[in-house]
Order: sequence, then structure tokens, then C-alpha cells
Amino acid sequence: MQLTERGRSPAALLGLAVVSCAAAAPFPGATMAQIDAIVRETMREQNLPGVVVGVWIPGQGEYEAAYGVADLRTGRARQVGDAFRIASISKTFTATAILQLADQGRLSTGDLLSRWFPDFPNAGRITVRDLLTMRSGVAEFADTGVLEAYYRRPLAPFTAQDAIRLAAAKAASFSAPDAQTVYTNTNYVLLEQIVERVSEQDMNAYLQEHVLAPLGLRHTFYPTGPLLPSRLHGYSWDAGTGIFRDLTWLNPQLAGGAGAVVSTLGDLHTYVRALCTGTLLQPATQAGRLAGQPGAGGPAFIRYGEGVLLSGPFCGHNGTIFGFSTEAFYLPARDAVIVINVNRLDQDDRSQSSALFLRLTKALFPQDVPW
Repeated sequence: MQLTERGRSPAALLGLAVVSCAAAAPFPGATMAQIDAIVRETMREQNLPGVVVGVWIPGQGEYEAAYGVADLRTGRARQVGDAFRIASISKTFTATAILQLADQGRLSTGDLLSRWFPDFPNAGRITVRDLLTMRSGVAEFADTGVLEAYYRRPLAPFTAQDAIRLAAAKAASFSAPDAQTVYTNTNYVLLEQIVERVSEQDMNAYLQEHVLAPLGLRHTFYPTGPLLPSRLHGYSWDAGTGIFRDLTWLNPQLAGGAGAVVSTLGDLHTYVRALCTGTLLQPATQAGRLAGQPGAGGPAFIRYGEGVLLSGPFCGHNGTIFGFSTEAFYLPARDAVIVINVNRLDQDDRSQSSALFLRLTKALFPQDVPW
């Protein structure tokens, strides 16, 4: 049996009360029971400490619920309002900031990287748009070695300049810009630095003024320190010791503009709809953002736009960082939103939330999904 810090499996803790905050128009009982059964089965299969799920489908119903535990040491139940690290969903915030600056005429997505980083390899050929769409050809700074070191020492100092330096050292492995779509975090560390240089604000200040406040996101922010303003803990399964390791505290600056942001279920509900409908951008800019291309070697129904992941009919993003795995997607045809967070992500960086997303969307939107 897989054990927690207290010697009990998360499956054994599923008897803890589910904290449900279904809105005034909840789903029919059968639909709620279906969601509940899928979540509980997935938690047992994947040994998940805790899960929060939100599903909002206008005209059909709404469902918000928390399952399992937030703290394996104390047994505290997970709460719907707990704040968590959203990892690569942060890329959507960074891209929105860049596109807002483009709408303001302060930069162009056709600008060359050399405007800000003249010494970076291929900077005279890589455009801002290439960075946004994962088509820059730059190498991934967060390779296996970096992630292993991060896992061992999650509070170790690390800056955006360190990430850029590590990526630049791999210049020999860069590919030609705008040749293929290859997902790398380096793109969004560079974009974060561009936002800060053009706006003359740090990333959190920019987002607070131009993204978070306009949308009323009161529980979302870009952290610079390791603390998580929540009683929720994030865990990583250690196969060697047979227990979960607590990775709640870590240095978010390694993820930076590619993955540092903290949010909540409720804020992501509001945000992902605004992200995918273009609330904060000019219509032409939003249309360009959604013109995605398939990733190299990936299925054709998964495309990457300008800081958005287009998965079949869904628009949004997912994210993984040690301790947390998240999905936040919008379905335009139904004006529907689904948000999932799991407080587990292991050293292998394999999503612990994607299987639950695939199962729930297949059950709730069987005519829409390609999987």
C-alpha cells in the first residue's frame, strides 16, 4: 500500500467530508453523482492526496467541490478556496501582458529578441511571436539536470538570468526559428523579462494593475518568495522511501514567467473564460492569439497559440510544478469552464490532473471531445 506521512493512504482518507459549494443552479443529481464517482475513482487509482474540481455549464448547472486532504500531517480536509500554484497556466498571464503591450503600441510581436537581448543566440532572427507560440527554436533551460537539482533543493537561489544563461549555453542545439512548435519554458522566461523592461514594472505589479484588478481576481498573484498563502500543502511521491514528500515551499523564481503564479479555483473560473474570449485584448489581437499550430510530433487536435493551449475544442492551459498539477479550460461552444487542481506532482513532472480532465470532459461533453 502507498502510504502518506501519517501511514494512511489518500484512498483511506476519502471518507473525509467533501466540501461542496454548488451554486444556485446545481447539476441534476445524476450528473453530480457521475462527477463525484469519476473523481473518487481517479483519486484511488493515482493515490492523490486531494483534489478540487469546478465545472460551470450555463443552462445546465454548476459544481464546485473539494476532496481528500490538504495536509497529510494534520489530516485537514481540502477546501474549495485553497490557493495553489498553477505552474504553466502562468504562461497565459505572461502572454496576455505581452499582447496588451502590443495593443498599446509599446512593442510589436514582430520585434526581434535582439531589441532586449542582443547577445542571446539567434536573437537577430527570433521574434516575440516566435517566443509566444513556442516556435523560437531555443533550448529548454529546465532540463532533467535542472529539475533534479530543483527537486533536491527547492529553495535554492535561482533567477531569470540563470535560466537565460543556461539556455544560451545550449546554442548548438537551437533549431531555426518558426520552423516547428516545441514547448520550452525558456520562451516565457524571456517574455517575462521583456514585459518588465517595456512596462518598467515587475511582473506582479504589472499583472495586478492590468490583468488581475480588471478581472476582479483577488486571490491570484505572482510570488517572489517561497510561501504559499494557504493551508494547502503540495506533495511529491518518493518511490524510494514510500512516502509523500512535502514540497509546498519552493523558490518560484525558477519557474518565473513560465510557471510562478498562484491562484484559486474561483479565480481561475473567471480568468480562463476572459482569457479565451479576449476580455483584455483587442479583437484582432485575440484572433491572432487563438491561431494555434500543432506541436512537433504531437496529435493534430492539440495546438499552441500565443500563450494558450488549444486541446480539441477547449481553450486554456494546464500546468505542473512540484506538489501541484492543474487544468483550466474553456469550451466556447457551451460557454463552459472546467478547472481541476491536484496537490501532487512528482519528480518525473508527469501530470497528475490530466487523466481526471480527460475523464470528466469525456463524460460531460461526449459530443465535443476528440479523445
